[in-house]
Amino acid sequence: MKGLKTTWTTEMETDLIRLFPLNYNKDVAAHFNLSMRTIIRKARELRLSKEDNFFELRKNEIIEMAVKNRRPNRTKGIKGWFVPGGEKTKYKKGNIPATATDAELVKKIHVKRNATIRRDRLRRKYGMSPLTKMNLK
Repeated sequence: MKGLKTTWTTEMETDLIRLFPLNYNKDVAAHFNLSMRTIIRKARELRLSKEDNFFELRKNEIIEMAVKNRRPNRTKGIKGWFVPGGEKTKYKKGNIPATATDAELVKKIHVKRNATIRRDRLRRKYGMSPLTKMNLK
C-alpha cells in the first residue's frame, strides 16, 4: 500500500530471489501485493537481475504487450502538426544555431557575441544596466 513501509521477511526475500529472474516485474509485484517500484528497489538491493536471455525468449510477447498498451497517435494525419521544441521551432526566425558547422556561420556567431559583450561592458562602465544576463567582469 502506498506510503506504508514494507517489512521484508526472509521468506519474502527468498521468494523474490526465486521469482524475480524468471518472471515479469508486474507478476512478481502482484504475487507480493506490492508496487512494481518496491519490487525493483528490493531486487536492486539484493543485486538481482533477470536471466541472461529473459528478453530474447519473450521478445514476441513483450512486443505484443507494448502494441496493446500503446496509446493511439492522436496527431497522425493532421496536416501542419509539428513536434514542440523540434528543429522547426527550436530557433527564432533569423537565429543561427550555436552548433553550426559552416565556418562563415560560426564567424557570424562570434562577431555578434563579441559585439554584445563589448556593448554590455560599455554600459557597465558608464553605470547603465546591462541588456543581457551575462556575468561580465
